[in-house]
Amino acid sequence: MLRLFALALAACCYLQPENALAQDAAKQLVGTWKLTSVLTKFDRGGTVEPFGPNPKGRLVLTSDGHWIIIITRANRGPAKNSDEKAALLDSMLAYSGKYTIDGDRITNRIDMSWNEIFTGALQIQTRFFSVAGDKLVLRTGLIASSIRPGQKAESILTWEREC
Repeated sequence: MLRLFALALAACCYLQPENALAQDAAKQLVGTWKLTSVLTKFDRGGTVEPFGPNPKGRLVLTSDGHWIIIITRANRGPAKNSDEKAALLDSMLAYSGKYTIDGDRITNRIDMSWNEIFTGALQIQTRFFSVAGDKLVLRTGLIASSIRPGQKAESILTWEREC
């Protein structure tokens, strides 16, 4: 009976290594992260900092699979009229959702967003990640550029662990 139990346990461990790896990755990611940089690189050359040289941002990843993110430009001022309010909206990004991990990929199913065009059942984002100590790097992979039509771009977000 003991041999049968040991064989079953070994089979479970052998057949589900990805699950164990995903759990290890999730443990590395859980916490609060402070944004240190956002760079967008274009496939035809050139790099921009879409939120400026000193972006502000937080990323919160919970152990039960929730993701909440907010990013803003550092130099935002108070809005006094409709045009200034619109400018504030254009200088930020915020959304939340449930995430899953598969290898070096983190997939987020967005349930709320600062811009409702990004919310809904079909809004699924996959990002690539790496963690080294207290540093997290998220990459979008090459996607269609929203600021340079006809080009592709990859955004690279660098985060520092807060807790």
